[in-house]
Amino acid sequence: MNRITAGQLCAMGLTGELFVLFCTEGTISAVTVAGYSIGAGVLLAAAMPLAAFYRRDGRLCRTVQALLLLWLIIWGGMLFSMQWKTSRAIYIPYENSGGSAGKLLVSGLIGLVCLYISSAGIKALGRAAVIAAAVGTLCLLAAAAGAVKSHEWERLSYDSGASLGGEVLRGLKASGGAGAFAVLLGMQRKGYIRSTAVYFSAKAALSAAVLVSALLVTGGIMQTTDFPVVTAAQLSQPFPSQRIDALFLIVFTVYAVFAIALQAAAAAYLMREIFPGFRRFRSLTAIALMIAAAAVLTLL
Repeated sequence: MNRITAGQLCAMGLTGELFVLFCTEGTISAVTVAGYSIGAGVLLAAAMPLAAFYRRDGRLCRTVQALLLLWLIIWGGMLFSMQWKTSRAIYIPYENSGGSAGKLLVSGLIGLVCLYISSAGIKALGRAAVIAAAVGTLCLLAAAAGAVKSHEWERLSYDSGASLGGEVLRGLKASGGAGAFAVLLGMQRKGYIRSTAVYFSAKAALSAAVLVSALLVTGGIMQTTDFPVVTAAQLSQPFPSQRIDALFLIVFTVYAVFAIALQAAAAAYLMREIFPGFRRFRSLTAIALMIAAAAVLTLL
């Protein structure tokens, strides 16, 4: 079995979490920040028994593995769907020159790269995710610097009219990556409980940092933007003569690849566990099922 470290687990999971934050739709407010943080706390409480189970050398039964596999396929399809929807708010030359054909080309290329990365195995994916996470952190810090530099703190008082309970549910709906975490946690060498605590604490802090930064930048135009985090990255200007929207485009694409590849790699691993005779084309099958799920979700 491929064994991963706690750092690799967090890097893989949090890249996916950050990609989902990039794709946040609709208005956000301080209530959204609180809701996402509370949602992370709920997930932490729910994941602790699983961490204790793994600590006792527990092994998931095939029924649970099959349910997690279904979860991974559906969430992978949702990630493809998020990438498709959000790409209309980001300047991608292929897309803007080719309309829907361009979007299909970009999505197809992302799918091929995901297939290549996921085929290498979870351990290799974990090593690469550490580098991607470091680059994304630098981008996030630059965007946050631009947001803080604006000093328009009154934008934090923007009221979207959403209830705290509704925002908690919204945060939980955006946490489909917890399925991959449940699979990957069992592939760690040790430290299951500590890794779980660190992961969901980091998820809460990351969500708060991204949403607060977006709110500081877009609080005055929240009603006119569909994707507040994307808009914030496009408008953020941490340096006097340089915006970071080009860097954000690169990070967005890389994180889309890692988020989807993680689901595919975890799904391929579960396929091997559930069907020992299924030795070839597991990653290809996982990606194909995710694309099919994305097509269904896009049509709904």
